Amino acid sequence: MDKKLELYYEKPAGRWEETICLGNGRLGAMVWGGPGEEKLGLNEDSLWSGYERDRTNPEAFERLQEARRLIFQGKTAEAEELIRGRMLGEYGESYLPLGNLNIVYCNLESREKDGFAAENYRRSLDLGEAVAYVDFDAEGVHYSREMFASYPGQAILVALGASEPVMDLEISLDSLLKCRMEEAADGLHFKGKCPEHLDPGYIREGEEAVIWGYRGKRFSGKIRVLEGDGEVSVSDGMLRIRGCSRTVLSVEAVRPAALEGVAGEGGYDAIREAHVRDYRAIYDKVELYLGEQIEQPTDVRLENLRAGGEDNGLFALYFQYGRYLMIASSREGSFPANLQGIWSWQWQAPWSSNWTTNINLEMNYWPALSCGLEECMEPYFSFVERLAEHGERTAAVNYRCRGSVQHHNADAWCATTPMGIGYGGEEGVDGSVTWSMWPMGLNWLSQEFYHYYEYTGDLEFLRQKAYPLFRADALFLVDWLVEHEGRYVTCPSTSPENRYYTPEGKSCCVTYGSAMDLELTEDVFRHFLEICEILDIEDPLIPEVEERLSKLEPVKKGSFGQILEWAGEYREVEPGHRHVSHLYGLYPSELWADREDMRQAARISLENRLKNGGGHTGWSCAWIINLFGVLKDGEKAWEYLHTLLTRSTYPNLWDAHEPFQIDGNFGGIAGMANMLVQDRGGEVMLLPALPGQFASGYAKGLRIKGGKVVDIAWEDGKLVSSEIREKN
Repeated sequence: MDKKLELYYEKPAGRWEETICLGNGRLGAMVWGGPGEEKLGLNEDSLWSGYERDRTNPEAFERLQEARRLIFQGKTAEAEELIRGRMLGEYGESYLPLGNLNIVYCNLESREKDGFAAENYRRSLDLGEAVAYVDFDAEGVHYSREMFASYPGQAILVALGASEPVMDLEISLDSLLKCRMEEAADGLHFKGKCPEHLDPGYIREGEEAVIWGYRGKRFSGKIRVLEGDGEVSVSDGMLRIRGCSRTVLSVEAVRPAALEGVAGEGGYDAIREAHVRDYRAIYDKVELYLGEQIEQPTDVRLENLRAGGEDNGLFALYFQYGRYLMIASSREGSFPANLQGIWSWQWQAPWSSNWTTNINLEMNYWPALSCGLEECMEPYFSFVERLAEHGERTAAVNYRCRGSVQHHNADAWCATTPMGIGYGGEEGVDGSVTWSMWPMGLNWLSQEFYHYYEYTGDLEFLRQKAYPLFRADALFLVDWLVEHEGRYVTCPSTSPENRYYTPEGKSCCVTYGSAMDLELTEDVFRHFLEICEILDIEDPLIPEVEERLSKLEPVKKGSFGQILEWAGEYREVEPGHRHVSHLYGLYPSELWADREDMRQAARISLENRLKNGGGHTGWSCAWIINLFGVLKDGEKAWEYLHTLLTRSTYPNLWDAHEPFQIDGNFGGIAGMANMLVQDRGGEVMLLPALPGQFASGYAKGLRIKGGKVVDIAWEDGKLVSSEIREKN
């Protein structure tokens, strides 16, 4: 077995993308590790601007038939302008940082100004225990920090130590959420509020972007001293500890901590033990060995890889770090991992750090089932069910359809409308139809419910969770589809965030029957019918679904054998576009698992996209790894895995979109799993896309369908042992 897996550094973080992140699904912290001043960037996943309100648009239905008429007449640019002006809704709200916990070492801070430098500095994250450390020496004293986010205890723990009682600490919280500090016997308590509205940064910035109002979320929290020596005092919004050699702090927010119940008579040690035991129950299920771990700081290893060096162990570290990130950002009772997991430090985070549902939220959960992380799925399932509830009104008001609908974006208030209008505006911003007019989000999000049944065999989940959701999807699609030239198509339709040139040379995005729409519709209908058959349900909707499916427009091929992304063969505005939505049928779907003609067409499309610069963002690169993986091309999958680490990975191994987006991490490790084990189209494949770079190694605990676990070992590119066993 390989040695302990850890990220480590020989200097403090110099930017957020170098910090070590901690999380318990709900609470997050980013550790800077400065010797004289520690800073922890804090997050709590329910802190969002806004409040629940109705964003539906009754005028959308009034304009729908006109938009369809224009599209079928070939006047797609006119249809796009009609949709932008009359059929959209407001942008969603923004995920907010809680603030920064500052721990100043007064006995060291003053010396730093005189050229003080720490010796033997080391900052690390132990992936096997989900504990971060900072260690250094200063003037003959050894200093240590130990930090983790406890799921059982629902708090962040910070243990500060020194070999002598010399620490003079000043501890404070700075936050933009109007936090009011209150002095208490055990430390600092605080109360804060979120704004009523905050525009995305790409709409407007500064004071004009925020409305505080009175309807924003209110919350409270505590920074407590749990254990330690030294003299403790609280005044002027600051916690002070003088002359200590040990102090244990806890940080809690929004919900009460459960530390006393976890600790019992054991104190901090019992809290730590419970944290490690809880974490390892998930993390230890999967092992991956690709080569020895090199004794170098993680950022140095990454730079050496960029310079052409070899480090197979770094890829295994990256894989397990991705699994760590999911455990840290998605646990029962939390929201699902958003665009940045739970770690966000900007007042106006990129794309509001929300849930983009035309790829990014789905990609976040690609590795959950295959990589032994099924315990992390509950937040995803709960959130999608809430979206489906809210989407019933959007379907009814915007389109007069039954069932439920969700478009390309979601926030904590479960907005399901097509977002493109700035707050207080009357029409969508330029280009907004490109992403907003895509009513297929729920259809994609639902697929993971069926996959969960495939992997677990849980019939009760299929009956109680998957069946109602797929029925809502199928109801909407039955009503949304329109008949055109003897076939059913979606209309209006877009291919997420991509544009084409009309025959007249105009840039446009709307059409009818885009490839992805058709593929998602087929997946929903087929899975709905399969669920009804498995559960022996004679649903009255079945005849309508079967009729629509029998006459559904097929995905078409173009002049050089490629998948046609839109209804016609158009010239793309951006031939190397980051989205490869028209290849959904290849992956993550299994629609084309046994259709060699479509697999070859998908490969032609993929290679054409890459020839023109595709895969240039982190998550897009991760999708490409998976596509080549299911095409059983290990060398191409390796090429883009290597690219993901060398071009789109920050020093702390976060994915660089750029900026930071966590979907590339999750998509990347899903791709690694697909290179090693696949269960698709009724066939289990071992080492289907093993590259020459990973000539020898082993994997234990990867999951396949039917509740099975796979252990494999290989040498010189050949499988030497394998076992498929029942999950414990």
